[in-house]
Amino acid sequence: MKAGVIHCRCSKCYEVPARKRVRKRSVDLSLLSLPEEILLYVLQCLSAEDLLSIRAVHSQLRDIVDNHSSVWARVRFRDTWPSPKTLWLFERAAEKGNFEAAVKLGIAYLYNEGPLLSDEGRADVCGRKASHFFSLAESLRSPTVDPFIWVFIRPPWSPTGSCCKAVVFDRLKAECDNNIEKRGPLLHCLARVLQLFDEDERRSDAIAMLEESSLAGCLQSSYLLWEHSHKASMADPGRYLQCIRTLRDYAGKGCWEAQLALAKVCSSGNPLGLELKACSDLVAQLFSSSNTASQHCAQGILRRGIKDTMRYILVDWLVEVTTMKDFSSLTLHVTVGCVDRYLALRSVPKARLQLLGIACMVVCTRYISKEILTIREAVWLTDNTYKYEDLVRMMGEVVSVLVGKIRSPTLLDYGEVLLYLLPLERRTTHLFSYICELSLLYSALAAPPPAKLACAALLLSRALHHYAPLWPTLLADYTGFSKQDLVPLSVLLYVKCFSKDVPKDYRHVSLTGVKQRFEDEAYQHIGKEKVMDFKELCQILEIPEVVPQMEPPSPTGQPPDIHTFLASPSSTSKRRRDDDMQAHRGSFVATPTAELSNQEETLLGDILDWSLDTSCSGYEGDQEEESEGEKDEDSSMISIKLHPLTEEDKRLEHCRALSSDEDSFCGAEIEVSEDYQGQEPLSFSADLHSSGYSSVQSVNTSSTSSSSSSLMPCTFKTFTTPLGAASANAQPGFRLLVPMQRPRGTSRQQVKRKNVAAHSTGEVEREEEDLEGEEYAGFLSL
Repeated sequence: MKAGVIHCRCSKCYEVPARKRVRKRSVDLSLLSLPEEILLYVLQCLSAEDLLSIRAVHSQLRDIVDNHSSVWARVRFRDTWPSPKTLWLFERAAEKGNFEAAVKLGIAYLYNEGPLLSDEGRADVCGRKASHFFSLAESLRSPTVDPFIWVFIRPPWSPTGSCCKAVVFDRLKAECDNNIEKRGPLLHCLARVLQLFDEDERRSDAIAMLEESSLAGCLQSSYLLWEHSHKASMADPGRYLQCIRTLRDYAGKGCWEAQLALAKVCSSGNPLGLELKACSDLVAQLFSSSNTASQHCAQGILRRGIKDTMRYILVDWLVEVTTMKDFSSLTLHVTVGCVDRYLALRSVPKARLQLLGIACMVVCTRYISKEILTIREAVWLTDNTYKYEDLVRMMGEVVSVLVGKIRSPTLLDYGEVLLYLLPLERRTTHLFSYICELSLLYSALAAPPPAKLACAALLLSRALHHYAPLWPTLLADYTGFSKQDLVPLSVLLYVKCFSKDVPKDYRHVSLTGVKQRFEDEAYQHIGKEKVMDFKELCQILEIPEVVPQMEPPSPTGQPPDIHTFLASPSSTSKRRRDDDMQAHRGSFVATPTAELSNQEETLLGDILDWSLDTSCSGYEGDQEEESEGEKDEDSSMISIKLHPLTEEDKRLEHCRALSSDEDSFCGAEIEVSEDYQGQEPLSFSADLHSSGYSSVQSVNTSSTSSSSSSLMPCTFKTFTTPLGAASANAQPGFRLLVPMQRPRGTSRQQVKRKNVAAHSTGEVEREEEDLEGEEYAGFLSL
């Protein structure tokens, strides 16, 4: 018997040693071992910088990256701008079908921001390059969407002769003759540009271009032609009926403007001769199609660390800019919509929130208004916190993230349909617009669909002006919403919009830009109108006297009812102090300045121009202190109780102004105890990256209980006190930043805020760090 061979299980054979089995080692899996389809999916999710690094690892990865255009078409260029070193990368991605790269290249060449070109013939070279990439970007979008590149080449053009916009216009016009596939959207863009000129000849050319674009299949051009000709057909019933049928066809193909116009026509009459039920169903279809993207948008903002107060300050400042420049309310609504949609998709450092807001306004004014907000003027409005190139690059980021979709359905769109359906008195109409703009300030009111929120605002307006019935059957049939569906949202609107506990800046001045805007005579001083108390409203709505409590879990697992009230980004708008210490403010300018009150002069004496940390902007909402919990979970806040000053504290007040012109300030977050009882030592957290603007913190059960949450089914709690006293137990506390003094010739100064923040490199600002053991600037506690 051979050794190592087992013949049986007997004792003799069993003693023969058996051959050992060798286990095979498992093969190590690497990225290259994945199937090519999965590997392509992984590569498509990388940024441009990471893709180049992966490409250099292995020859097989290099071949996959170079030979598959889908990888380049989906590569991301977040916070990256074309430069001489990366120009080839952007151009390669754009030629492979990358929309973001094409948009950024078009804007970079149009404004000569990024690529280094010689001055000789620069307008012609940049114009040819910009027209190529703008045309490429437009061709990458769906043919049913609204073309957008005309926004960047619209007038005014440079009167000096060599204008890059004019070169782009001429090149796009020549391309329409050579490329039949792109004729539709390109001719539409050229026509939109010519419509903005005053010459009749150019406007006639615009109509001719719209006709050619419509024949090429551009739905938006067809609607603009209908809009141009439908007024002339109203005199002839037969022509008008055919005109409405054409509008119905455009609406059925998915044109949003056509759907809105058809709903207005059917609300004011029945030109199609439909049955009453069919006509109401047609309008109700528009309201029911209001998607729930707004709810996902609000949740996305919270997940990315943008708190309710930060957004409130930004929107309040945008309201001031809108009022100062006399832009329409629609421009404001579309601007805020763009800000929310961008924040839902991309995270933005707090120091760049103001840059995002003003960039969205620049783009939206070019899309909606005849008078635009120029880039240089927009930079001035931020107190030169950002540079010209910063704003140009942010415009490219916004348009690329939103995929060129600037216009989205707003509250005002559905509100116009409601007013066509059941007109209101002029004063009530102003109240309705007032409530709509107030709702822009709160993240909790950005969660409901705009159609339902518009109906709730109308219900609240009718209740406040004692209309009867509150919600007629006509409104219920045409909107699809019953009174019971809207009452909880109307109550939430009332609690949010008419609460007296609004955020305040460091001077204890309420941020009431919308209220001041509607106190103008053009709105019949509706902002000064006394609003009925909550008890009377509940009686009119026939509901118990309760306040809705928004209690969904926070996205980060932390309590959502604590927020820091930051300062306003623009402090020279007309506002009032709650204590009536400031009776009137002089000029109405949205550029950030600081005006010192008599009380502050008594405490501070002559004031010194304060400088900011180089990592912060001049926008007062860009910095919010973080506690240790926020660093871990980005949501919690550490609060410090503030008690009345003792005599010893008052004696030491003026010893706390320990700052210099070159040092940045730090802040401490303060929370007032409910009854100001008891005394505990004050403590402060050091933050060397604070912007230098003081912030105010207040806890309010009615206005902040849902500020960081999306709309959820309401739970009710018995409410036995008036709304104005809802937070009487939570007294607002504030802290005042005291800069170092120097002699001044005058006793009252209006100080321009200085800022040396550098944002031109497009880099992402680092998060604030809590540095222990560092000296902090002194604060005067009141």
